[in-house]
Amino acid sequence: MHTDDKRHLARMAGFFHEMTSDQVGQVKKLYAADAEFKDPINEVVGAEAIEKVMADLFKQLKNVTIAVKDMHGDDRSGFLQWNMHYEFRGKKRSIPGVSHFRFNEAGLVTQQEDFWDASFVLYGEFPILGSMMRGIRKMVRVKV
Repeated sequence: MHTDDKRHLARMAGFFHEMTSDQVGQVKKLYAADAEFKDPINEVVGAEAIEKVMADLFKQLKNVTIAVKDMHGDDRSGFLQWNMHYEFRGKKRSIPGVSHFRFNEAGLVTQQEDFWDASFVLYGEFPILGSMMRGIRKMVRVKV
């Protein structure tokens, strides 16, 4: 039976907020064994693979924190709006994003799709590529 219960979303918001390299092991308690995960860089199936993606985040970046700004949904499906703060190559950075979750009857995540702009991360780290992409963006931008 469908309700407007946000327990599952609240649990995921708490997981995001508390997530550290040590907490990534909680994935198998929160995600169905055959859960699907997709973001602009990764697409994997299975709680074990999702755990590896999240663990790699903490290997690649330093001082990662995720601040959940808003949540909408119910006991079947919902969205978290968040900002991820981190350090990379000695610089502090921030990425805004949204995660869409689907939950099974037991409240486990069956699907997670993250939406965030991966382009600025790549452009900022590779100056020549960044310069080219800023030029293209300037050419195609609507002039008002």
